Amino acid sequence: MSSASQTATATVRRAQEDPALVRWAIVGFAFTILAWLVIVPTINVFVEAFAAGPQAYWASLVNNADTWSAITLTLTVAPIAVALNVLFGLAIAWAVTRFRFPGRTLLISMIDLPFAVSPVVAGLALVLIFGLQGLLGPWLREIDVKVIFATPGIILATTFVTLPFVARELIPLMEAMGSEEEVAAVSLGARGWQIFRRITLPNIKWGLLYGVILCNARAMGEFGAVYVVSGRITGQTDTLPLRVEKLFQEYDMPGAFAVASLLCMLALVTLALKSALEWKTRFELAQRVREATNPAGEATTGEREGALLPRSNRVAPQDLRPNVMEARAVGIEVRNITKRFGEFTALEDVSLEVPDGALLALLGPSGSGKTTLLRIIAGLETPNEGSVFYRDEDATRQSARDRNVGFVFQHYALFRHMSVFENVAFGLRVRGWPKKRIESRVHELLGLVQLDGLAKQAPAQLSGGQRQRVALARALAASPKVLLLDEPFGALDAKVRLELRQWLRKLHDEIHVTSVFVTHDQEEAFEVADRVVVMNRGRIEQAGTPNEVFEHPANAFVMDFLGNVNVFHGRVESGRAVVGGMEMEYPEYPHGESREVRAYARPHELEVARRPQGGSNLKAEVLRVNAAGPLVKVELFSNDFALPLVVALTAERHQELALKAGDAVFVFPKKLRVFDYQI
Repeated sequence: MSSASQTATATVRRAQEDPALVRWAIVGFAFTILAWLVIVPTINVFVEAFAAGPQAYWASLVNNADTWSAITLTLTVAPIAVALNVLFGLAIAWAVTRFRFPGRTLLISMIDLPFAVSPVVAGLALVLIFGLQGLLGPWLREIDVKVIFATPGIILATTFVTLPFVARELIPLMEAMGSEEEVAAVSLGARGWQIFRRITLPNIKWGLLYGVILCNARAMGEFGAVYVVSGRITGQTDTLPLRVEKLFQEYDMPGAFAVASLLCMLALVTLALKSALEWKTRFELAQRVREATNPAGEATTGEREGALLPRSNRVAPQDLRPNVMEARAVGIEVRNITKRFGEFTALEDVSLEVPDGALLALLGPSGSGKTTLLRIIAGLETPNEGSVFYRDEDATRQSARDRNVGFVFQHYALFRHMSVFENVAFGLRVRGWPKKRIESRVHELLGLVQLDGLAKQAPAQLSGGQRQRVALARALAASPKVLLLDEPFGALDAKVRLELRQWLRKLHDEIHVTSVFVTHDQEEAFEVADRVVVMNRGRIEQAGTPNEVFEHPANAFVMDFLGNVNVFHGRVESGRAVVGGMEMEYPEYPHGESREVRAYARPHELEVARRPQGGSNLKAEVLRVNAAGPLVKVELFSNDFALPLVVALTAERHQELALKAGDAVFVFPKKLRVFDYQI
């Protein structure tokens, strides 16, 4: 390493670190406080507990009936309180993270109430509710149920003070996890319990266990609230913490320290479990990161993404193809769909037909309603108005499971805790398919998407293109009536995206499943789809074949959205249009009243010349010439109209003109589309 590099490294180190004296002073101070407040007292408890020998220690715990009763009561109350808080924590975490409702913020704040309220106050509140003179006291006396000064009261008090622990562990975990995997499970036909058991629980298990450990530790050590509601009846309502206090008051020091040591041991076990759990969580996270960034034994990028196209000599599996008789009836029809989210209207009176066996693209900018329409077709959203039909059958009120629709999500939504095989098999397992049939079907699909040898891999070990193909195989597993894809290539790099869309087109030609995919990339839509539907602000602007939409845009929005265009402002009057200093015929408007218009020309639809050419020309100055690519892009500016222009020339024409920055030229349109905004 050079001296300059060493100096730079030393400078960085000094910038990031305090002086050694300061560091050691702070560390020493922290250890000193820790030693005198935690370590020394804990060691002293065990020293005092075993001062009279192991036999005396054992006798203090086992041979004392009242102490044994306290141990039994604590080991009864704590698990019940933990179980109740697990149920509450799961329910509240699900409600808070999966729903939006009035009072949600208040509910989240109320979860922390036991942290803010003294346990003694909580105990008094329970007495005022369940005591003999309390709110429910007379009714409890009538039915001969005793809560205060009995085990139920202790359970209630312990549950209250430990209420936040499980919920507070699960809420941030489930928020970070998101709901995409659960929605994917719904689209694959899973029911509520199946989703929780197979998807949610495996993803939150470590956070749940962490909350249980903390909740259990707090439950066993609770003193204040239990002190108030228990009545401290020796041999009946004394828990371990209360028993320690009572033995201390009776000057039974060996017994007090013996019970205290038992609580310390429980705390140390809890600490060990907590540390092990944190280590395992960090280890799994680091392993996922390593697998995602550099999977062991994985092929190079070119090898992973190469050879994506289906083999031409392979025959598609028969059950992937729709039945010939059914193929004539299969299709999607959307009738007058309106969808509102609060005051926002995402879709307004949208009607659409998808031809049988066609591959249709929903194209439009972000927020145009494409994904909302796709989710309504899938049954993942319910319209406020309108209907969805499959094969002339009204499916509007059917669940996603009953519709049997294959859905491919933008970010894959693969089940991260399952292998590739189990991801593809999931929809078949929740539908109750036989094991052998599932194995046959999954291997058949993995062969179709060319992932035969990756069945045992985890999603984190796959490249982006491979994950998308797993998602596609999973969507096709149950032989869906229709296939829906939400921006299927949006998360991939340009090269992989190009290869995968070619692969999807060829795959569709093999299986012929009626398909709809969402995209905002017009090149992607025109290359892959049989038909294109352009959407904007919750409405359909135009529908047709790619050629119809591109060559004959229905309005200015479609023209402007379908790529780079040059925009000219002008007017129409008496069958003539004057835009940007150029005049042309416009028979669509024969009226004498002048109206404002805009005219559009794509870069390749403009021509550049050194001299005026015949009719209307626009004088401009060359600003920049970019010769990279198959066409030469020339940027110009018209000073007369303060109008920037972009023209695309062939290499031959560019060589002929020999344009350079600063040249004065004339621009004229080969093709110009005029749209009257007021008609």
